[in-house]
Amino acid sequence: MSFSGVKLPEFDTLVARHTAVARQMEELASQLYGELTSAGLDTTPAERIRKLAAQVGQEAEDLRKRQRIVREIERHKITLGASIATGSLIAVPDSLRQAQGQLDGALAAKAAIAAGRGDAKAMAELQRYAGRVNDPDFVKAFLAGLGAKGITELPAALGLQVRANVTSTRDPQQVKQVQQVMKLLSTALAKGTNPQDEAFMGEAYLDQLIKEGRAEHKALEVTYVGYQAQALIWRASDGKPPFSKRFMEVVGRDAIVHQKELSDSRTPYANSMDLATVLGISDSMQPGGPRMGQPGEPIKASVIDDLSQAAQYSLPAAQALLFHTPKGWKKSILEYLLTDRLDGFNKTGNHAPFAALLQKALSGKDKESLKYTNDALVILKKELDGVFRAGADGRLEVKDPAKLERLSFLSGPMGVVMAAHIDQIFGVFDDRNPEMKNISRAEMDRLLLFAARHEGASKALIGAEAQRMMAKIQESYRRDGGRSMENLLPPEARFMGHLLETRRLVLLAQAKSDEQARAEVKSMISGVLGELTGPVGKLATRFGFLGDKAHEKLTPAAFEKLSALMAEQLIRGGLSMDEALNRASTERGMTMWMIEQMIAGAALAHGKLSDQARAEMKGAPFATNGDPPAFKPLDKIIADPAAYDAFIEWARLHFKIEARTQKVRLDMDNSAAFDVHDNLGINRGY
Repeated sequence: MSFSGVKLPEFDTLVARHTAVARQMEELASQLYGELTSAGLDTTPAERIRKLAAQVGQEAEDLRKRQRIVREIERHKITLGASIATGSLIAVPDSLRQAQGQLDGALAAKAAIAAGRGDAKAMAELQRYAGRVNDPDFVKAFLAGLGAKGITELPAALGLQVRANVTSTRDPQQVKQVQQVMKLLSTALAKGTNPQDEAFMGEAYLDQLIKEGRAEHKALEVTYVGYQAQALIWRASDGKPPFSKRFMEVVGRDAIVHQKELSDSRTPYANSMDLATVLGISDSMQPGGPRMGQPGEPIKASVIDDLSQAAQYSLPAAQALLFHTPKGWKKSILEYLLTDRLDGFNKTGNHAPFAALLQKALSGKDKESLKYTNDALVILKKELDGVFRAGADGRLEVKDPAKLERLSFLSGPMGVVMAAHIDQIFGVFDDRNPEMKNISRAEMDRLLLFAARHEGASKALIGAEAQRMMAKIQESYRRDGGRSMENLLPPEARFMGHLLETRRLVLLAQAKSDEQARAEVKSMISGVLGELTGPVGKLATRFGFLGDKAHEKLTPAAFEKLSALMAEQLIRGGLSMDEALNRASTERGMTMWMIEQMIAGAALAHGKLSDQARAEMKGAPFATNGDPPAFKPLDKIIADPAAYDAFIEWARLHFKIEARTQKVRLDMDNSAAFDVHDNLGINRGY
């Protein structure tokens, strides 16, 4: 950014003279034009002067705009320059937009400071600047005007006003204004601490935030550590924009180290609560996202809860925070939070921010995500040691409910993380050299059992494995017309058996009857299939119509899309007619129905029909009357239950679905009834 030095009062004289010259040149051009026209001469010289006058006029208008900005700077006593012997030298950017942004940012900072002192007029004025946070010049001037100390102390000043309001006037408008200011601070700080943003304030500003975060501050009778106040700014984040990787590397990591230092000490700040919780106004300072804490209870939030809230929206930021071992530590931050700090999350009941942070950081497909996912699962398996066992009747029971409750909030995020790494989870059961290290099959079944306690996590795992099955079916038809399916699908079926059975066992351990447990798992699978074939489902494609003989020229990628589209429509149609739920007596039967629809979809996309298959299409309700007959549009087949049933029976026969799935069905049953039970040390077959 370049600047022009504006010297006062000479600048005022320049503006006045420039304006006068533009007006005089326009008058001269008009007079000359009239005289040349009267004399019948060429008017070109007058036109040239008129163009020059217009240019000078534009320059004069630009100078007048700058003059107005300078006057505002003077009027508000904003320092953007220096005093000299003959007047003032004010630095104004060459761009008027930048100049206006700087002025507004400086004015917003002044208003924020005044609002912190209780100036209601300044608070109202500050609302006008909420829309300026996308202007980097505004943000830089705003943050510079507050400084790291000011941005640390402002939440405390505003929090005290909210406390006074809550205990006396109870003005909801004032609380709303404070929340809006906190959002402004959060957005500005996220932008100003991101090196990729034009508003970046530099490394020195990050260092100042650490200094103020560790320092002790005082507002009225309240003494607090700076991070307790900064945490309220992090808490107001909704990820638009997210806090950056660099912020988490510098400020985020230090905040966690500092919180551990405090928790290891006997200082008054050892409880690590944020300032809103200390002041008893946490509900009033709730950000715009999902409500923190436990439903029906007053919100309690720690500094680390609030930091998790800010870090959860960006994969690089989440990983920068968790995938790091501070100097002098023997554990990574991830391991510390999953072990020593676990009780802190249960103390506040603020599980959602850390759960979201964990899920974001570990769900990436990069090697670091896989490594730390492996670490997290090893930690979790150790924590789960002794939680599940066989009861006196040989059935699964929870031996240590208190320990399970302590870990309970991790079942959802860790289950979703496991689904994100479904190939590696599968490899523990089927690969002789699995990528997941230090986790046995029995231990993985306990981890799956733990994840299955959360319905969403269980759905994610089953959905991810359904994708693997679909890929194997497509691979088989692409390779050899489906002949290799008998070798490719059984390992997948065995793994699916582990996923289904652990969910059923969890429900049984929750005092559900076998009938209730199976019904719930069947219903869940129906939901999984509905999601897979929905608008954002992974099976769903927008490949278009099923053209006649389109399969003959399909590339492998196009075949997969067409195969997925057909399977999607078959599954969706079957679900809409409740065929799967009605025909399947168990959750494994429901899953086999899904596999059959996938096979039918891939087989149809592959499209190599025998003469006998073509012959038996004649007169079928799902076929046209042509010679040879062709399939009616699939949506019409699905819309007619009789045609759909006839089509599925024809497909089973001519695509050899029953023969190709016989071993699949047997392996899934054996895995669920025997392998899972043996791994968990409980009776088989119940």
